[in-house]
Amino acid sequence: MSQKKWKFNVIDVIVLVLIVAVAVLLIMKFTGSETYEAQYGTIRYTVIVEDQPIEVYEGVQQYVPGALMASGARYDDQQIVAVSAEPVMVCSNGEWVEDPSHVNLIFTVEGTVEITPVMTTTVATQEIRVGREMILKTEYLEFDPAVVTSVEITKLDEA
Repeated sequence: MSQKKWKFNVIDVIVLVLIVAVAVLLIMKFTGSETYEAQYGTIRYTVIVEDQPIEVYEGVQQYVPGALMASGARYDDQQIVAVSAEPVMVCSNGEWVEDPSHVNLIFTVEGTVEITPVMTTTVATQEIRVGREMILKTEYLEFDPAVVTSVEITKLDEA
């Protein structure tokens, strides 16, 4: 009887590498001491919506507080909690004066967010960063663009 010599080919090498990779992943999964436990925090941020008619400010007040919405879904853990108005300044005859018929709306939003190792703060599917434009939307309100002017995140165990 003649014996055949075993020869490695490319497929054998690929299968062997896959088996070793799966074994390493399983060992890491079952012996790994690092486990990720979700942490949550509160987020409070403000957005500005510029140059709105004074009537819009008066109409908005009746819908605050209100839960945020995105893509047709309501996010009850994210709420507009306050709205205020600041005057719009216009140049008239070389002087800056208040526009009596328009205001800038300042919204304060609060909610709960997951704090992850790679911090990307999303609220109602939108990333929240100072200077970023977003759509501020509830069941009865929608402003696009609204610009984020401040962000504060606090871990729940620190509160």
